[in-house]
Amino acid sequence: MDTDDTGSARGTVAGRLVMLLQISRDLAFEVDVRLGYNPADPYAVRLTFHLPGDASVTWMLSRELLLDGLSCRSGEGDVVVEPVPGEDLEFPDVRIRLNSPAGTAVLYSPALPLIEFLARTDQVLPMGEEQAMDELEQQLSLILDSLDGRFRNAG
Repeated sequence: MDTDDTGSARGTVAGRLVMLLQISRDLAFEVDVRLGYNPADPYAVRLTFHLPGDASVTWMLSRELLLDGLSCRSGEGDVVVEPVPGEDLEFPDVRIRLNSPAGTAVLYSPALPLIEFLARTDQVLPMGEEQAMDELEQQLSLILDSLDGRFRNAG
């Protein structure tokens, strides 16, 4: 489970892990999953599932939903994240249930790589500060627009 990929753009966080996709009670296979976080979309984590012999599928999940789902059942409707017993006695596994019109996917992941990834997103933009960052960017944009107008009028 590798979650130490570096982001391609400043401030982004990227990671990779292998999840188990459960097809039926007796059939499951490993799926390569790319994780992505961009502070420009501060509430979302992108999970891209690379399915063997099929096109990649991307789901956007709430960063808070993933964090909450590490310790208790979280979410309803299309996405549910919850801890389940796993091989590691210190850290449970995480079950992610994705529901769409095309069907339901149930995936399992060790919790530790998700914890490490979410910790790295928190270093880029701490949870709870997303709105403050958005307000700061809006104010900065207003100031820059104002300055741009002044320079155009002066020239």
